[in-house]
Amino acid sequence: MSDVQIRINEMHKEIQVALKKRKDLSQVIKDAFLGRKEYQDLMEDLEKLRARKKEIETGLRQEYASEFNDLDSVKLDVKDMKMVLSDLMWNELLKNNSIEVVDEYENHYVPEVVV
Repeated sequence: MSDVQIRINEMHKEIQVALKKRKDLSQVIKDAFLGRKEYQDLMEDLEKLRARKKEIETGLRQEYASEFNDLDSVKLDVKDMKMVLSDLMWNELLKNNSIEVVDEYENHYVPEVVV
């Protein structure tokens, strides 16, 4: 067996030992949390709050269904427009043309390609 192969095997064993230690330590910490009454009470309260939050969100989604649908539509439109913009810009860059975008505050943006 070559020196490299021996080192690979040694590192694999070291990783396995470290993973076992991590697992053991995680279990000790988890047990410590679960052993605290205050922590358990807080976790129960948190679950109740999450359930209530979900109820409120569901109600709002039903009440404002059209707005949520419009929001989803706008998100998709923006994603599609960004993809088209990216394609247009890449095509121009590949043709060695310069590109500059100016926003409503007269800020100038020039893309930089880093390889």
